[in-house]
Amino acid sequence: MTQPAAESSAPPSTTPGRVEGPYAWQPDDYRATETFAHTLNTAQIEDLMQALRSAQEQRLTPGQMRRDQFLVPGLQPLFRNLASALQAGRGFMLLRGLPLDTLSDNDCKLLFWGIGLQLGMPVNQSRKLELLAEVRDVGEKVGDPTARAFRSPGALRFHTDQCDVLALMCVRGALEGGHSKIVSSATVHNALLDEAPELLAALYRPFYFSRQGEEVTGEMPYYACPIFGQYDGRLSSLFSRTFIDNAQKLAGVPPLDPTQRQALDALARLADEHSISVELRRGDVQFFNNHTIYHARTDYRDHSEHEKKRTLLRLWLTVPDGAPLPPPMRALFGDTPHGNPRGGIRHASGQRFAFDDWQAAGWGDDERARWRTQSDV
Repeated sequence: MTQPAAESSAPPSTTPGRVEGPYAWQPDDYRATETFAHTLNTAQIEDLMQALRSAQEQRLTPGQMRRDQFLVPGLQPLFRNLASALQAGRGFMLLRGLPLDTLSDNDCKLLFWGIGLQLGMPVNQSRKLELLAEVRDVGEKVGDPTARAFRSPGALRFHTDQCDVLALMCVRGALEGGHSKIVSSATVHNALLDEAPELLAALYRPFYFSRQGEEVTGEMPYYACPIFGQYDGRLSSLFSRTFIDNAQKLAGVPPLDPTQRQALDALARLADEHSISVELRRGDVQFFNNHTIYHARTDYRDHSEHEKKRTLLRLWLTVPDGAPLPPPMRALFGDTPHGNPRGGIRHASGQRFAFDDWQAAGWGDDERARWRTQSDV
């Protein structure tokens, strides 16, 4: 195993400059949920339920079902608009109105898997080979060396995940709280540029992140990557204060210097100041572009009954229309060019994606090409 070559004193890979575009949005633009939510109409719901019934009749399961086995042709304009909002627009969207009351939890998982396949391909989320995960309190403690936040209670700090697009379906909400918080990483970047450009420059240099005990043979228990990077005219960001703090406990990781600590503190503060809050309801599905959005969770009070506890389903997706990423992000995402499957956690078996390639996932070459070039926005 080779230790990553990353020194905090190295010069920035790109001179920080102001980021412009729809993904550098201000919170006042989206205080009202109606500005970024789409409520499914009767015809769209029926298309989804018909596709679900067809999958059930074929006895398909999440992990097995391909895109071409969950056919919703009437919803393709909606999903293209959604993909455009994620990749070329503000970077997040909310779908409302899925009728979950008549569905079992397994039905919800199959439906959610089918929806995710309309945008991309699921990737593995943990050492347990989780292609579809439950976000639920099972007692893990944030800050433990191998803990994962989605299996813990309480509030979560702003962070990104190891995928192009994060999708969350609310199956059951908390008794109180547990709201989603969203912020544009480009807006945080610009705020730092105005307030403390020397701290922003530090965030263009590598930081060490813990792999949370999920490394496989040939990988170090940590990786190095800048928090901000610009490539092909676009800003991308990778951030988790928890993973950075946990890396400080690992042998071979240099200590954070005072400037790095100040930069992380300023980043977290500005993320909170420029964020919006979204209350997720049963039947909501939330989507984020992980390269342009940080997300967090407020504290919550859960139900005491096990069957009523707050439960979200989570997909990590690699997408055919994802923008190219800065080369340093290969440490986490693997292949970074446009359109290649990337992201996810490599399982001990070597598996990283739900399927071997796009075609195996039910995506035809012509379809992927159209997806990258067409939009109904």
